Amino acid sequence: MRTLITKKIQTPASKVAIALLSGFLFGTAAGLIGVGGGEFRMPILLYALELSTVTAIAVNLLVGLLTVVVSFVRRFQLGLINQHSLNVAIIMSFASIVGAYFGAFLTGKIPEKPLKKILAAFLIIVGLKIGLEPFIEIPFAPAFTLGVVEETILAALIGLAIGVIAGSLGVAGGEFRIPALMYIFSLDVVAAGTTSLLVSIPTVATGFLKHKNMGHLDGKATLIAVVMGLGSVLGAFIGASFAGTVDKDILKVLLGAILVLATVRMVTKP
Repeated sequence: MRTLITKKIQTPASKVAIALLSGFLFGTAAGLIGVGGGEFRMPILLYALELSTVTAIAVNLLVGLLTVVVSFVRRFQLGLINQHSLNVAIIMSFASIVGAYFGAFLTGKIPEKPLKKILAAFLIIVGLKIGLEPFIEIPFAPAFTLGVVEETILAALIGLAIGVIAGSLGVAGGEFRIPALMYIFSLDVVAAGTTSLLVSIPTVATGFLKHKNMGHLDGKATLIAVVMGLGSVLGAFIGASFAGTVDKDILKVLLGAILVLATVRMVTKP
């Protein structure tokens, strides 16, 4: 019996290597930019590592949770978030949890294709704006001047809205949150990434606990999650360590590319 169980949870060395390497690469990008990287791990989990959809989601959420926690802690140690950003993050976090639960409840009850088209158009426009900013001056509405009350209400509403999107589509929401933080709350790309990471922690943790309680992690999936998580934690630490030193224009180009790629992933995933 023990032999049969051992064989069942064994994973070929090539898949372990893929999990470790992909975890490291996506973790580095996540730590550097301030995103969770979940959109880019899913194809690896589904097609290279051959996990079922529900299992891949559970593994993705666990690895994502480790990634955003390490990325945020490292950035926090380096002082890449200020009190203003912290206040916005806390408000958004509570609202995002409520939104994520509501979004999960709406899954299957709202037309997903039109929603994806709208969000895809948003990501492409914002991604191109951010990515091209270092090269071309693109007209944009002036930064908002918000009082404390207005900022609190707006942070809660944006957190709630992005939480609904995250809950209904199964994403962390960083690709929507970072542009909002940059252009509505006037945070630079580094502070926006750090703030978004903090908001992502309770959002991703809530989703992971839900899937774990539903039994979506078996022995094979746990092994893959641990291996990919180790690579991602190392990559996230390295990426976050350089977030404050890499030129902000380079970060904008990378973020713009990630937003456009996230669009492709969102509209093509089953």
